[in-house]
Amino acid sequence: MTPSPRHRPSFKLWLETDEGMVFGPGLYRLLRKISEVGTLKASAEGLGMSYRFAWGLIRKAEDKMGQPLVTSHKGGRSGGGGAELTEIGRQFLEEFSHVELILNELLVNWELIERERPLSKFSAVVKGMEERDGDTGLTVAVEPRDIELSIPRDKMGGLKVGDTVKFDMLSLSGSLEKAED
Repeated sequence: MTPSPRHRPSFKLWLETDEGMVFGPGLYRLLRKISEVGTLKASAEGLGMSYRFAWGLIRKAEDKMGQPLVTSHKGGRSGGGGAELTEIGRQFLEEFSHVELILNELLVNWELIERERPLSKFSAVVKGMEERDGDTGLTVAVEPRDIELSIPRDKMGGLKVGDTVKFDMLSLSGSLEKAED
């Protein structure tokens, strides 16, 4: 019997709205290139895209989001045209890059996570709840300190202050520094 090929996790990241995918790897690479070189034409060429296709990617995303990602200005006969990211374009670029970095870190350390299972289990008492941007900020008492969790509202399951809860926490990476007393 031949051994099966070793499997590994993989992902394709995209951001979406209720209308579907808005921002994926192609648009991310295009916006990053625009921020580097300053023109849509040079960015599209550098990525092996036609100018028309690149402009279509941008317009489609902007239409779904209702906000511009790129501003452009035409040059004259001697050239001088250019493109730059709007503030929302820069934010999407940063957010996508940040999430991709986290997921890549997870994939790089997948075998370590599988092998060591850095899963901590806790029992705690709910001390407080606060609604925040689609999530519930949950403060729980774990001896000797409190831990604050952010839980999607639809996962709260009738939880109320004073209830005892059990939860699992997977710690992938982070930082550690001495707290000031």
